[in-house]
Amino acid sequence: MLELKYVYTCLELWGSIFAVISAIYLFIGRTVIKEQYRALAELELTVGVMLFFDSAAWFFRGNPGSLAYAILNFSNYMSFVCNAILPVFLTAYVILSIQPEKRSIRVMFYMGGLGSVAELYLAIAQMYGFVYTINPETNLYQRGPGFIIWTIIVLVESIGVGAYVWVKRNQINKKRCNAIVMFITLPILASIIQLFIYGFSLSNIAIIIVSLIMFGQALEDNTKTMMEQRGYIEKQNQELEDMRMRIAISQIKPHFLYNTLSAISILCDKDINKAKEILESLADYLKENISSIETEDPIPFTEELQHTRDYLVIEEARFPDRFKVEYDIKATDFDIPALTIQPIVENAVNHGVCAKGTDEPGNIRISTEEGYGYIRIKIYDDGVGFDVNEYEKEIVSDNKRIGIRNVRNRLKIVENAEMRISSTPGVGTTVEIIIPKKTNR
Repeated sequence: MLELKYVYTCLELWGSIFAVISAIYLFIGRTVIKEQYRALAELELTVGVMLFFDSAAWFFRGNPGSLAYAILNFSNYMSFVCNAILPVFLTAYVILSIQPEKRSIRVMFYMGGLGSVAELYLAIAQMYGFVYTINPETNLYQRGPGFIIWTIIVLVESIGVGAYVWVKRNQINKKRCNAIVMFITLPILASIIQLFIYGFSLSNIAIIIVSLIMFGQALEDNTKTMMEQRGYIEKQNQELEDMRMRIAISQIKPHFLYNTLSAISILCDKDINKAKEILESLADYLKENISSIETEDPIPFTEELQHTRDYLVIEEARFPDRFKVEYDIKATDFDIPALTIQPIVENAVNHGVCAKGTDEPGNIRISTEEGYGYIRIKIYDDGVGFDVNEYEKEIVSDNKRIGIRNVRNRLKIVENAEMRISSTPGVGTTVEIIIPKKTNR
């Protein structure tokens, strides 16, 4: 008949292996509850070490020889040590399962103090074989008179954790709270029974069971949290999509469309070819605005420049002889966020040159140049200008200077990109955009 000690040896060894594998998974596994996973990993690792040494103690119990005697002493001692610090790691897991603003770190010092008392008591008591002894002749384990005191100390630790869980029960996930309560109560009940029954490792069997429960609950909790986070990210992406749509639509102002269509209508009677040209430019302009909704990535500068040209063709038809445009494009081989240049040029037209008197046309100059490690884009107009400090205040307000605010938001997707605005009232405005060159092109 198979001896009982080998049954316990196998049972605890398998429990140890599972606990260590669980700890490794919790340490390196993908998680969104990293703090809790790490605390539970430390707890599971302690369980694994305790079960390993207790299984070794069961295996060598009763085996003759000095080596077996040494292994029995060390294994039993390590098993007792782990048993004393388990409540400390459990307390850490409980604390991290509570919202940060509602945690009480003080309880960790109390539990750490109790754990230290247990370890000190064990170290001193074992000098005299007070908690347990190993008979050198038979290599059999025997409880000492201080075993009850040791059990009471460990029970006080467990009850302390239980009391803290009870106080904070409404601040812990219900399923996790139930798993923690089981981790506390089942070994306590087993330890109480063990006081009256000798030769059975009931508390460790209980710990194997509750360790499985704790690990399973953590996996479930992590999966649920990841799904909630995924839902949140999807919601954020949808809000980002809506924001991009609002940005694109904000560039298509109703009065701009109305005035452009009116200008095309008038030209249909005077210059049908010019009307067709403007209509094609309007179609391309609208297409580019809408397509910006579908992409988060920068586009080739040449596409953004063409979009700006389409816009200027329309505005030149709406405001004939009010402004001239000059291009000085020395660099084109780079990418830029969509709707970056056109809104700035639109400001130059509407709030710059067209805000001047009609006596002489204004001038708009668009230029690019390549420097050492960067591309500089410059949009200049000799319009009315403005006070830059007041302008910056309007940019951060909710309802003004939306175009410039949108440009700055779009430039954030390009690392280290900058936009600088300089202006002098009555002289003109210059907007510079600095785009770092890609080194891997």
